Amino acid sequence: MMRANHFRHALAGCGLLLGLALATNAGAQQRPYLLWLDGAKLDIPKIVGLPPAQNTPEAKAEFEHVLEISQARTPEREKAAIADQRQALVNFLNGMDTRYVDNTHREVRLLFREAQIELSILLKSVHRLTSRPRPFAVWNKVRVKACPGARPEGTSFPSGHAATAALYAELLKTAVPELSDKLEERVKSYDESRLICGFHYQSDLVAGDKVGRAVAKALLADRAFKVRFDETIPEIRVALGAK
Repeated sequence: MMRANHFRHALAGCGLLLGLALATNAGAQQRPYLLWLDGAKLDIPKIVGLPPAQNTPEAKAEFEHVLEISQARTPEREKAAIADQRQALVNFLNGMDTRYVDNTHREVRLLFREAQIELSILLKSVHRLTSRPRPFAVWNKVRVKACPGARPEGTSFPSGHAATAALYAELLKTAVPELSDKLEERVKSYDESRLICGFHYQSDLVAGDKVGRAVAKALLADRAFKVRFDETIPEIRVALGAK
């Protein structure tokens, strides 16, 4: 019996050591996913705040707004909103009059893709804390009709699409400041697509926009990222048709 107890204690000790080892490895592996930024220095939850509580007047007003705008969508606007569902630089720029062509401008495409991945990793810290149902998933007297095709899963708050649009706009404005107004107009239409499809509320978009801009500014303040970014500025200007 004593030998059996000793054996069980030994196994428990091995399990504890294994657990600590796995936890250590997980912690060690967490940082390399972020290429440039230190997540501890960006308080994403503080930046985005909290969405309106369910069943409050603010939440109900937001739902009514999504319902109204989604019901009024035209087939042409719905088609454009569906095209905006993919979070990629080419989709963002397709909504503007530029010379950008997919699968060209390789360095620009790769750098912006890496920046977007950096953003999505940071957003996970907030997504784990919230569980806001998307407008189309809310039971009400009148349901929000989502756009055809795949429906996004997970929490509605904050909007990753709005964050991506803001990230792209802030980076592109740095390279092509003369197109700032057009880029901001594109951010609005890209965000509006999420309302039209019934995927997000207005406060989701506002929160996502704040995160995207904060991450863009943090990236531009990082020396390693800025060096790579500056190298791509001439290519960015060519892609956007700037002189």
